[in-house]
Amino acid sequence: MKPLWKRPGLYISIVTGILTALFIYELYKLSLLPAAILAGIIITVLLMWVLSAICLIKEDLHLAWRIIGGLLAVCLALASAGGMYYANTGNKALEELSDQEGKSIVAVYVLNNHVIEDVKGLEGRKIGVLKTMSAQGTDVCLEELKKAGVNITTEEFDSSYRMTQALKGQAIDGMILDQGYLDTLLEMPGMENLDEEIVPVVQYYYDAPKTNTAETVDTAMEPFTVYISGIDTRENKLLRNSRSDVNLLATVNPESHEILLVSIPRDYYVETVCEPDMGCMNGSMDKLTHTGLHGPETTEMTLEKLFETSINYNVRVNFSSLVNVVDELGGITIYNPNTFTCLHGNYYFKEGDVTLNGDQALGFVRERYSFTDGDRERGRNQMRVMTALINKMMSPKILTNFTGIMNSLSSSFETNMSDKDIKALVQAQLADPAQWTIYSYSVTGSGGTDYAAELGDNAYVMYPDQATVDNAKADIKAVLSGEPAPFVNPQ
Repeated sequence: MKPLWKRPGLYISIVTGILTALFIYELYKLSLLPAAILAGIIITVLLMWVLSAICLIKEDLHLAWRIIGGLLAVCLALASAGGMYYANTGNKALEELSDQEGKSIVAVYVLNNHVIEDVKGLEGRKIGVLKTMSAQGTDVCLEELKKAGVNITTEEFDSSYRMTQALKGQAIDGMILDQGYLDTLLEMPGMENLDEEIVPVVQYYYDAPKTNTAETVDTAMEPFTVYISGIDTRENKLLRNSRSDVNLLATVNPESHEILLVSIPRDYYVETVCEPDMGCMNGSMDKLTHTGLHGPETTEMTLEKLFETSINYNVRVNFSSLVNVVDELGGITIYNPNTFTCLHGNYYFKEGDVTLNGDQALGFVRERYSFTDGDRERGRNQMRVMTALINKMMSPKILTNFTGIMNSLSSSFETNMSDKDIKALVQAQLADPAQWTIYSYSVTGSGGTDYAAELGDNAYVMYPDQATVDNAKADIKAVLSGEPAPFVNPQ
């Protein structure tokens, strides 16, 4: 028998065995594959490794068998290394999806007249602070100014609109405001050019308060409801305190393979519901979109009261990052009932089936000015795109670009659903790839002007049409019970 150092086949077998073991470990940790498929893969790779090891280690075999063993070992090593990379990418992406950092941005805004150009220019100035904003954001900003040796005086305001008016009228020299409030202010009279009129002289990231509202279920077997919040942040990041521009409830029944998407207009006039430590105007009437300024849990709890149902999880989606998800999926095809040209990208969409790339999909879901129904038709288009995304991600096509899709999802989505719950749902779909029935329904209302608590002033609102709210409640109950939704939008 040759000494060990003269037996390269042994070392090749050991290296291949280690790579195979690591691949099996990563695949097992990923937990996306059904048990039968996982067992089949493990048995196959182990048999390949045993066969290659015998061919490489056994000294009395013909040269042809040694060559076959070597080729088998090389193929197995490459496949295991590639498999480890794919599985590891999936694990990391799922962990990031379920990791809610809760970051927000607070800043000191001043007039864009070059009188105050840096933090030192705030010395001795009067700065407005907002009572209704999260106290943590204000405290972080004041503490950082103190650390920088900057002394200021503060004046409290009940309304972000009036505080901004005071800044524009130079009654105050600056104002402390969470970035999420800016888009709300831009919609108010006289604030259309606010982006050009004020600038942040200093800004800080801070950990916004959050409450875990997840109600875990066996997502492979039990029905559940998810609140989906679509945001469009300036920093292209999933900032915690952001207006909810898109509001969808997705009720999923994995047993009956039904999904119901309910769209709620952003201006819906609702009673705000939250826990005391969330900092919102609990019990006050406001536009639904404003509840997102205190985190998705506030909007979730508000919708639970409106529809008298339990919401298990929430998901936040960044509009701008939608581009990457659609492109990684190779585009999506939807039925478009309206011919229109969107403001974003100036894309023309004909009536009928249209195939969208990422940027076109972004324009499609953002547009509302081209429709008589405005925000309500935009909500329907958002559900059309969401339906196409669900169908595409539940098809085998997702495997053709697994790493790219998972990476784009991790940067575009954030959820309080645990990675375990996500994996259970995916595993069940792979085990039983039955066709899903996807329903959609839009609640509606009538426009008017009323007091918006977060804004501290009157604003355009939409008063809910209770009949459509009741229809949505009936749809949710039906899908939770495994029955067809009785009230749905025409497809």
